[in-house]
Amino acid sequence: MAFPLSRRGLLGAAAAFPLVRTAWADAAIRVGGTTIEALRDGSFPLEPKMIPGADSDEGRALLGAAGLPPAGPTPEPVNAFLVRRAGRAWLIDAGCGGLFGPDFGKVPAALGASGIEPGAIEAVWLTHLHIDHAGGLLDPKGVARFPQAEILVQEAEIAYWSDDAARSRAPAEMGPFFDAAQAVLAAYRGRVRAVSGAADLAPGIAFMPLPGHTPGHSGVLVTDGNDRLLVWGDIVHSRILQMPHPEWSVIWDLDQAQARATRRRILDQAAADGLVVAGMHVAARGRIERRGNGYALVDAA
Repeated sequence: MAFPLSRRGLLGAAAAFPLVRTAWADAAIRVGGTTIEALRDGSFPLEPKMIPGADSDEGRALLGAAGLPPAGPTPEPVNAFLVRRAGRAWLIDAGCGGLFGPDFGKVPAALGASGIEPGAIEAVWLTHLHIDHAGGLLDPKGVARFPQAEILVQEAEIAYWSDDAARSRAPAEMGPFFDAAQAVLAAYRGRVRAVSGAADLAPGIAFMPLPGHTPGHSGVLVTDGNDRLLVWGDIVHSRILQMPHPEWSVIWDLDQAQARATRRRILDQAAADGLVVAGMHVAARGRIERRGNGYALVDAA
């Protein structure tokens, strides 16, 4: 597996790319009595070489058809999600914090704009422990940003990112990912709850295991009667490239074969069930439709 963009390169590219407002910036979605609001942490400039299958004539054609430079990059959001119900507040992921530079770390301001102080967050449900999902749990001094929050995360995630042997096998560029995960776990020591599988998070809200991107990668399924929303974490990093080509994996998928199988499975399920989905790198919620051998995400009102 190659990692063509260093952290320094990422910071430079991100600084050169403007933030993009989306429908999520102005609207939340209700699932029964629960409100889910996307919080934009920043915008990530994804280059086709980060999805090796897209570094091709077909990938360049898809970018061109979307009105983007055929060589990329594409502006991909980094989202966290605020979940509210009956005066209670939780987060699904927390964004990058300051770990990817000054163009990220906007979740705290977005929470403030929604009237939520850090101390009001009861729990943070982590889809996985990558920097752009867990880095925002720390303030600039490396201290826990959410003083009352319990962190819920799959035990397979904790085991992997705490494993020195796993680190030694990983590319050197992944070192900061291990450092960040371990810093988060240390800052919230005593308030980290390891769970396994489809664990309940709150009434009508549960983890949905979606492994492959990382060992414990999971979505969060919110259900109330016939209303459902799946926040699917990192099932896709590029709507333009991976929806028509779910077989195209990003370089950060740890088990690429498993990630491809999981992506295809959940896209099939969402299409069959009419499930509304949202993600950390998807600019708008939507429903999935089959299109030939691939899929499309159709924006949901």
